[in-house]
Amino acid sequence: MRRLSLIPWLTTALALAVVTLAASAAPADAMVLVNQPASSVCVGHTFKVGVWYQQYSGGSRAYRVAVYSPSGKRLLYKHGRASSARWRYWKVRATQLGKYHTIYSGHWKHPKRWDHYKVTTKARPCS
Repeated sequence: MRRLSLIPWLTTALALAVVTLAASAAPADAMVLVNQPASSVCVGHTFKVGVWYQQYSGGSRAYRVAVYSPSGKRLLYKHGRASSARWRYWKVRATQLGKYHTIYSGHWKHPKRWDHYKVTTKARPCS
């Protein structure tokens, strides 16, 4: 009876796993990077939202940014093609107590579908 060595079998299995992972790994998609607004601000102060395009990754530059007040009123809406030269920022003033909702949209997971990233900024009273 012949003994099979475990080393060639393990080497083959490891090589197959590496090839499978390399073949299934998709190249990184382009990303419109977004500015994470402050999680909390004083009423009367501003928080900043913004976008920037990561030039070396290619893909869609399209973005949408919307900011909603605690009452649900849309305070800011911007859309367009993000610049790779610099960040584009907008300031939003928190005029009332409560939670402000920022919604960033872009083609992050699929080139023809809008994906959303939601952030909440809480406006609190400060002395």
